[in-house]
Amino acid sequence: MKTKFTSVVLLCTLISLFSSKSFSQTTLNLNFSNTPVLMSGTALQVNAKYRFPNVSGGTDAIVSIVSATAGATLTVLDDNAITKPESFSPNVRVLGNSTGLIEFNIKLVVAGTEVLKVQDSLFATAYDVDGTSTVKEWDVLDLGGGTVSYQSNVLEIAVTQSGTTFTGKNTAGIDYPGIDSSAKKVMYTIRKNAVSSFTYKCGAQVTGGGNITRLKSIYFKSFILPSGGPLPVKYASFDATVLDKAVMLKWVTEQEINNNYFEVERSFDASTFKTLGLVLGAESSAGSMKTYRFKDNSIELQGKSVVYYRLKQIDKNGTFTYSTVLAVKLQAKAGVSLQISPNPFVENLLVRFTSSENGSAQVRILNVNGQVVATKQTTITKGYNNIQLVGLNNLTAGMYITEVSLNGVVLDKQKLIKN
Repeated sequence: MKTKFTSVVLLCTLISLFSSKSFSQTTLNLNFSNTPVLMSGTALQVNAKYRFPNVSGGTDAIVSIVSATAGATLTVLDDNAITKPESFSPNVRVLGNSTGLIEFNIKLVVAGTEVLKVQDSLFATAYDVDGTSTVKEWDVLDLGGGTVSYQSNVLEIAVTQSGTTFTGKNTAGIDYPGIDSSAKKVMYTIRKNAVSSFTYKCGAQVTGGGNITRLKSIYFKSFILPSGGPLPVKYASFDATVLDKAVMLKWVTEQEINNNYFEVERSFDASTFKTLGLVLGAESSAGSMKTYRFKDNSIELQGKSVVYYRLKQIDKNGTFTYSTVLAVKLQAKAGVSLQISPNPFVENLLVRFTSSENGSAQVRILNVNGQVVATKQTTITKGYNNIQLVGLNNLTAGMYITEVSLNGVVLDKQKLIKN
């Protein structure tokens, strides 16, 4: 990280309205290389609002300066002199022997408007999280509700979590010249689906006298991190079966590197999760595939219609990643366990269920007026089945009903939101 005056500890926070799968999925890379235009307020001051045009096809970014604390000032909104131009790179000046923060709100909008535009999926990489003997930089990514995946080699930074906040803090005290995107030992990446806005805070804690200006950068893409560092477990499947008043969770992994154990978490609102228990080892294995199970027979399930689960995978060094969130319908027809994801959806839907018999299944998507806007019919077998509906991006945003029938009999209906 380039220091223009003295040493510091840099603090950056990214708070995001960013159910997440592996990092190999296709995701949007934002590009902040175009010159921002001041929309309102005084340049570089609190309440100033800027538009970055064309950060992706048909999408602008509106960046607002929300607050400044402890005398911190913004000297450059987006300093591209030594960073990658496509990054968002604020330059913050902090007073000596103090800690100051600049807070930004960033909205992704339809080009030329202020109408929010939800992006299917987005990476954010905090890179060059370096330091010296008197500098320990860190980035804090607060993702709000929902589930996020993160990836870090954790060779010179330690990634921890408190609630929804992910903190990547430098531990080695090694300074890299400028903003070095090749220094993969001091970076980590987060990812979340359905992103339309987020908040980014940058600042510094000065441990000595004198004022300091420090340059920071967030890169909206992923990186292939060095081998040997912990990588997220690769899941082959994560499913659930409703058994009377209990839910049986089953997940299969294709690859595990440095995996220690899993924590099973549950929520009734898809936002606030609590840990139910630990799964220390696989039930069975075949080659690289390992199968795990966990039964939730808590009395808290009684009277609930939908429950949400996710897996927190803990590495041997204490870092962790989250699985996608699994929504389970508890009041489905007897003999059927149905899950439809994602919700909200943008383009594709996956309908997963267990059936007590063979036959023909039909999935219909209906709008609020009861009109069928999409349908798919297929042959199913007794046991586990999945049906995928694709190309739904032409549907207008709003509420829909998904109806699943087996052999002409409606098994269940679920409400869905189209973003």
